[in-house]
Amino acid sequence: MSQQSSPVSPTIDREAAVTAHRDRAALLASLSQVADVSCAVADALDQLGDGAAIGAGTLTPLSRGQRICGPAVTLRYRQLTGDVADNRADGLGARLGDRDLYSSARPGDVAVFDCPAPADTAVVGALSAHWALLAGLAGCVVGGAVRDSVSIVDSGLPVWSMARVPQAARFRYATESIGEPVRLAGRLVHPGDIIVADDDGVAVIPADRLFDVVKVCVEAERVEHDLLTQLRSSDSIADLLGKLRQRPVSVFDR
Repeated sequence: MSQQSSPVSPTIDREAAVTAHRDRAALLASLSQVADVSCAVADALDQLGDGAAIGAGTLTPLSRGQRICGPAVTLRYRQLTGDVADNRADGLGARLGDRDLYSSARPGDVAVFDCPAPADTAVVGALSAHWALLAGLAGCVVGGAVRDSVSIVDSGLPVWSMARVPQAARFRYATESIGEPVRLAGRLVHPGDIIVADDDGVAVIPADRLFDVVKVCVEAERVEHDLLTQLRSSDSIADLLGKLRQRPVSVFDR
C-alpha cells in the first residue's frame, strides 16, 4: 500500500511567514535610514542590473521633504468609452477601485496606480487620501493625475504623481485589476515590489532583490560618509588627493 506523505504543518508555515515578514521589516527599516534614499537605491539597482528608477520630473512629490519605503499594492484603471453623461446614466465608473485597494493593503504598504494616458483625469483626491491614511498606507504613487493637491498635502499623506488636474476619474475610468502587475511610467511593478520615493523621484526594487539592494546601499553610504569626511577635513584638492591615495580601493573606485 502506498504511503501518503504527511501534510506540511501549518504552524511551520506561519512561523516561516512571520520570520520572512520580520526580515523584510528589518531590511525596510535599514533602507529607510539611508540618506538620499532613491538615489542610493538607483545606484544599487544599476550595480545589480535590476529594477527601475523614475525621476521627479515624471513622478513629482506633492510635498517636499517626504520619503516612503514599502511594499507595493497595485491598481490598474482603464479608460471608459462614451461621455460622462452617458456613463453616469448607465452607472459606469460610478465607483472607483481605490477603496478596495486600500482595504486589501497592510499598514506600511504603498499604493501604486496605473492609469491610462494622458494624465488628465485624477484618481486620488482629498477623500481618497484620508481613506489611505486610515488604512495605514505609507503613501501613494500615481502613474496618472491627482487633484485636491492642497488638501492632500494638509492630510500628511505622501503622494507622487504625473500631473495635478481638477477633473475627476469618476465616470471616466473603470477598475481593470487589483493586485496584479502594473506599469508605472512604463516600468513594470509587481505586487510586493518595494517602492522607494523621495524628492528626487521613485525607485522600484524587485521583491527578491531587497536584501542585495540594502546591502549595497548600506556599504555605499559608509564609503560616501568616509569620502565626505575626507573632503571636509581637507585644505585643498592636493591635500584630498593625498588622503585618497592612502584609502583602500572600494567597489565605487573601480
